[in-house]
Amino acid sequence: MEENNKLRVDIYVPLDTCSCEWDKFMNRVFTVLTPYIKYITYDTKNLNSEEARNLNLHGNTIVVDNKKKYTASYSLKTDLPNLLREKGLL
Repeated sequence: MEENNKLRVDIYVPLDTCSCEWDKFMNRVFTVLTPYIKYITYDTKNLNSEEARNLNLHGNTIVVDNKKKYTASYSLKTDLPNLLREKGLL
C-alpha cells in the first residue's frame, strides 16, 4: 500500500521532557493503532514546536490527516474504523 493512500496520524507529545511524562499515552495510542497499522502512517512530533503551536495544541494530542484532533486514545479507538472506511481503507 502506498504511503500517500494511508491514514496519516501525527502524535504530539513533549519530546523535550522526560518520557515518563508521555509514555503511557503513547502505549495507549499504539494499542489502538496496532490492529490497523498496515493502513496507517504515523509520526511522533514535539508538542513544544512551532507546528504544534500553529495547530493550537496544548496537551498530548493525536492529529489524523491534519484535520481531526484527539486528546484521548479511547476517542480515537471509537472513530478509527470509521475514518479508515471514509478513506476507503477498510
